[in-house]
Amino acid sequence: MSTKYLEDFRVGEIFDTDPTSLSTEEIIKFAKLYDPQSFHLDPVEAISSPYKGLIASGLQTIAVAFGQFIRLGYLTESSLGGPGIDKVEFTLPVRPENILTTTVEVLEVRKSKTKKDRGIIRLKFLMSANGSPAVEFVSTTFLLRHHSLGVK
Repeated sequence: MSTKYLEDFRVGEIFDTDPTSLSTEEIIKFAKLYDPQSFHLDPVEAISSPYKGLIASGLQTIAVAFGQFIRLGYLTESSLGGPGIDKVEFTLPVRPENILTTTVEVLEVRKSKTKKDRGIIRLKFLMSANGSPAVEFVSTTFLLRHHSLGVK
């Protein structure tokens, strides 16, 4: 895909990511570094948890969904980063080898009032695990360059 700039995005536009999955090893490795809770770390102990088995950290699932969208290539040259997330909901645990797909919807596109070379888009991410909604979050502000101003 080619880079999209602020003026290329439209409210209501939808992007679907390529499917991916997390292995048991990836879940445990992430948990050891960033979210060391037993239901993320130990498949045997996780059986006696409320989740009845190993699950990925919610933080890991957010990162996976975000990475899926970034790898589509639309923001390669236009992104200036994103300073926040509005809301996160975890509706279904993500388990090893679940097929994870993410749909991204453009909620808002607006020019910056103070910086004429950029603007803001708000994106809603919905990750599904094996076809069922698992994680939803809204990126509050994603700063993008204007293509028409030739800013790089």
